[in-house]
Amino acid sequence: MDNNRPFSGWQEWKITEKIGEGSYGKVYKARRTEQGRSFLSAIKVISIPTSRGELDSIRQETGNDASLRQYFHGLVDECIHEICTMEYFRGNSHIVSVEDFKVIEYLDEVGWDIFIRMEYLTSFLDYCTAHAPTERNIIKLGIDICKALEYCGHLSIIHRDIKPENIFVSRFGDFKIGDFGIARKLELSGANLSKKGTYSYMAPEMYRGEIYDSSVDIYSLGIVLYKLMNKNRLPFISLDKQLITHHDKENALNKRMAGEKLPPPVDASPELGRIIMKACAFHVRDRYQYPEALREDLERLRRGDYSLAVLSQNNRRPLPPEQVSPKALPEGSSQNTGYSHVQPEKQKKERRFSHQPIWLTLLLITAAAACTVSGIYVKLLYDGYRRVISPGSAVIALHSNASSTAQVDDFSTALQTVLRQTNAIVARLPDCTEEGSQGERLRYFDSNGNLLKVLVYPSYSESGMYEEYYYWRGQVFFIYYWNDTQEELYYFDSSGKLLRWIDTSGKIHDRSLTDPDFAATGNRLTQVALDQME
Repeated sequence: MDNNRPFSGWQEWKITEKIGEGSYGKVYKARRTEQGRSFLSAIKVISIPTSRGELDSIRQETGNDASLRQYFHGLVDECIHEICTMEYFRGNSHIVSVEDFKVIEYLDEVGWDIFIRMEYLTSFLDYCTAHAPTERNIIKLGIDICKALEYCGHLSIIHRDIKPENIFVSRFGDFKIGDFGIARKLELSGANLSKKGTYSYMAPEMYRGEIYDSSVDIYSLGIVLYKLMNKNRLPFISLDKQLITHHDKENALNKRMAGEKLPPPVDASPELGRIIMKACAFHVRDRYQYPEALREDLERLRRGDYSLAVLSQNNRRPLPPEQVSPKALPEGSSQNTGYSHVQPEKQKKERRFSHQPIWLTLLLITAAAACTVSGIYVKLLYDGYRRVISPGSAVIALHSNASSTAQVDDFSTALQTVLRQTNAIVARLPDCTEEGSQGERLRYFDSNGNLLKVLVYPSYSESGMYEEYYYWRGQVFFIYYWNDTQEELYYFDSSGKLLRWIDTSGKIHDRSLTDPDFAATGNRLTQVALDQME
């Protein structure tokens, strides 16, 4: 536990200076010399426990050395979780890369030193002292960090501590995020989420101890961009005062957490200001839900084709990129992440729409766009539409329906949830336990015994079609019936009630519409889905 650390953890790497501190632990600059050439690394050193006082305090609480060791070993495991998270991101252009690590246990007492060797980068704060921030540079920072958050989102990871101190710059001028010390898997989030992070950049719902999702990282990034375009001052802090007191900061935080309207950042153009204000909107519903949408607006602004009249409506997350391999996930990192739509290998060629993944269908349903593709006009006007299937392709033609009272935003939000849940099944099913028989019924369970999916074959189903049921925490959230010429889709909301039904003719049935068959259909399908679980 010596604070003067001449040892880096590796004989060939020599510590030269301390360069910072993370959420816990210290970071040092280290040098290795080979055949007259020097190489640099950043080495993070974490001591558990952090001090003699902490060791003695926990010893008094636990009462014996066995319990004491078990307590601190749990903290070591948490640190290893951070390392596994960051190691998986190795090679990503916008996330700090972990090169190696070591865990060394003390011989004479309870304790460990953990050494994490990372790529050597310039801290963003040091970068700012040498480079006056420009709007174009700040836009690039926002784009780069959004790309990092997109990758985190594909693995269902919330960083929870986006701030300037955790942003770094490569020699090529790329911005990266680091320090996943308090990052947690999204599926571990729940009612008892811990209030970790830095208050100056924390989202209101996280500050209040409420349930939150990955949009808290977007909020924090928004506050970072706000500060950089507001003379390096956080919202509600005076731009005229030279000396800022603790009371000033506390008062500004209270105003922000109370939902007072933020003044626009003074150095930002109206276009960038509007993007920033949307990123750090007080209410989650008014905020960018996913980093893709924020990045797209920033890229449009950088290209010069962004208009104040058109703010991104593409507020959704696409399917994770194909290169995300479920086999490469850190051990234990993929439990209960969600679901997607895949077929057993024998049935793939039989499925008419196997070339069109279900996420595309969901995006077409929730997107508001008009475009011409191969001479077929695809259009969405408000909340009514019908499905039209042309030979050899599946196209959704959407049109106005004056009788519809459905709220598009409400449906869009719910369908985005279905989309997020379906996305991850591609990564889950290869590792699932398969029960049942081909040609009859197959059920897929994860390593914890949770049912993820049921596939019923036509010869075994009452409908005479392939039937697929998808479950989220023991509750059905999506049902898909299909054969070579027809398909039916059923979407359920978070309470398990049928939200939307697309029948074989392509007609849309919404919960908010007057439809005597709707409630009965929902109740029947919910019971069928429950029966399939047994």
